[in-house]
Amino acid sequence: MAEPSAVTPDLIVHNAVVHTVDPQDRVAEAVAIASGRIVGVGGSAEMLARAGAGTRRIDLQGATVVPGFVDAHPHLDSVGARLDKPAFGNPDSIEQVLAVIRAEAARVPAGEWIVCNPVAEEPEALRYPDRLAERRWPTRHDLDRAAPAHRVYIEPPSLVAPGAAIMNSAAMAALGIGPDTPMPEGVRMELGPDGRPNGVFLDYNFPKKVPIVDGGYRAETSLFPGIPPLSPERTTRAVASGLRAFNATGVTAIYEGHGIPAGPQRAYLDLWQRGELTVRTYFVISYPPSHYRDLEKGRDLIEHTSRYAAGDGFGDHLLRFGGLGFSFDSAAAMGACLMREPYLGALGRPWNGVQLPADDAFQDILLRCARAGLRVQVQCSGGAAIDKVLAAYRAVNREIPIRGKRWTIQHCQFPSAQNMADCRELGVIATTTTNFLWLYGSVYLRSFGEALSADAIPFRSWLDAGVTVCQCTDGRPIDTMRSFWQMLARRDAITGRRLSSPAQALTRQEALRAYTLNGAMAAFWDRDIGSIETGKFADLAVLSQDILSVDQDAIPDTRVLATLLAGQPVHDTGVFA
Repeated sequence: MAEPSAVTPDLIVHNAVVHTVDPQDRVAEAVAIASGRIVGVGGSAEMLARAGAGTRRIDLQGATVVPGFVDAHPHLDSVGARLDKPAFGNPDSIEQVLAVIRAEAARVPAGEWIVCNPVAEEPEALRYPDRLAERRWPTRHDLDRAAPAHRVYIEPPSLVAPGAAIMNSAAMAALGIGPDTPMPEGVRMELGPDGRPNGVFLDYNFPKKVPIVDGGYRAETSLFPGIPPLSPERTTRAVASGLRAFNATGVTAIYEGHGIPAGPQRAYLDLWQRGELTVRTYFVISYPPSHYRDLEKGRDLIEHTSRYAAGDGFGDHLLRFGGLGFSFDSAAAMGACLMREPYLGALGRPWNGVQLPADDAFQDILLRCARAGLRVQVQCSGGAAIDKVLAAYRAVNREIPIRGKRWTIQHCQFPSAQNMADCRELGVIATTTTNFLWLYGSVYLRSFGEALSADAIPFRSWLDAGVTVCQCTDGRPIDTMRSFWQMLARRDAITGRRLSSPAQALTRQEALRAYTLNGAMAAFWDRDIGSIETGKFADLAVLSQDILSVDQDAIPDTRVLATLLAGQPVHDTGVFA
């Protein structure tokens, strides 16, 4: 292979501010690209001098270029599923909800299901139902007025306690729901003045027991299995929608540590085979929490997964999967994570939170994974959960060294200094998101208090401890510019308060690295993406302004003008047209 400096570029982008995220954090003016890879980075005149007769030259007129963003926990398939369902746009009245359902009923044949997004999405969902003019949830009687000939179901928001799911009379009849229908723990069925269910179901659980119909939480594993799950065709369409949405935000790669269920796995494979996978995708295989209670199934899954997903994974530069992903506790946003000290939970009672596996069983599972050569990723939100998970990692490491194998912890909102020291020693990568502060900061303040909330999601402390930490979105909001801003601003959307001690302040260069190269490290792709360096793939985002120099509060106004995957536009507002 010829030296990159001797290759004639196919494409040169120039007259730009190029933040390379290389070891020196150099700022350049131009990037030369050939056959999908970067063959030169430097000044505009220097790169243009290498142009040949067939080289395309794009003058970016002062725009900013950064590495394509790597979302280290995106739930892309779930985002796509939300985009393909009716949405209400944070309505002000029940009539606005009904208008959306009427429009959908006019499109969908009578008798079919109409499955909708939640009445409102986080963070605004925390203001409902009081934000509605009627100051109550819509009931089945309301929905009947909009679509009496359809089965209507409105999903609950996944991380709100309680999350309200609502269905009309036809849906309740199809599911056989009556006043004597038993509800599982953590689900309350509202009754109307006549003593009959009014169609509103309040679910305090995570994952929700009333179904969320996407590739992540399939209806057949939840209460009301009669609500149809997504078909394979709709699942593929949802993933395709998610790809377009993430490309539009400058994302070129994802690391889905929470795992992708079987249906969406096939959708990614189909899109990859058709040449339509426009986001590099690395995912771990999900270990169902139900296997904590059925250890034989768990052992079978470990053995089976080790056949094709051991080491750094199986696949190519576009689609790769490896290791097993676990959940240890529940969500901090629900007031359900496992903490070191009692706190106020979602039901208004003091507790320490949820632990899904027993300690001994979990230790045995991780040791089996290590013996099978499987990389491990564990969701652990609360401080006590992080303590227990890293204690298990240390115990495994005493028998089978894990350093260099990039074992990962996810969410990890409340780590201690000792946790960080353990991660550094073991080579553990942390993936987390300051979006949680934007979405659920008011919940943090209520449940965990001022001091813990101010130091939650401590990017600065992780970096100072020498730990690789990655930014992600957890699927909402997926806007990279707002997520980048939130790493600096650390604000709660409901109260407007800044949730940060001075010790957690980041530089913008550090924030950019956490959102690009560090995410690539979680996916074993750091040799090929994550920075703008010769030899790497030309995965680039072109931005309307320099997010490393504009006023901080102007960062969310930045537009992604174009996104390149291996030098080819996968999102373009006209720059490469």
